[in-house]
Amino acid sequence: MSYTDIDIPAAQDLLTQDGLIVIDTRDAHAQSQGQLPGAQSATDELMMNLMKIRRSDPPVLVYCYEGNTSRDMCQFIAGLGLTQVYNLLGGWKAWSAA
Repeated sequence: MSYTDIDIPAAQDLLTQDGLIVIDTRDAHAQSQGQLPGAQSATDELMMNLMKIRRSDPPVLVYCYEGNTSRDMCQFIAGLGLTQVYNLLGGWKAWSAA
């Protein structure tokens, strides 16, 4: 199982998809400075929910501060069997600069 790295324009397109799950892996302080629309914290509860709904295979966009830590989360989520898993290249840093 794997994931796909995407750039800002592709992420903007992805954010228009119904059923998209957006996961912010940054800490609470960083999240309080701003988040992508609809972003949720990467909690155990969210991961359990992904396991429950994995058969519906929703698209999942994951990001962190610079796009590195989120790769591990993407790999984990893809390992659950989800096939539409995306990592935001450059993370929040790139998003906020765009």
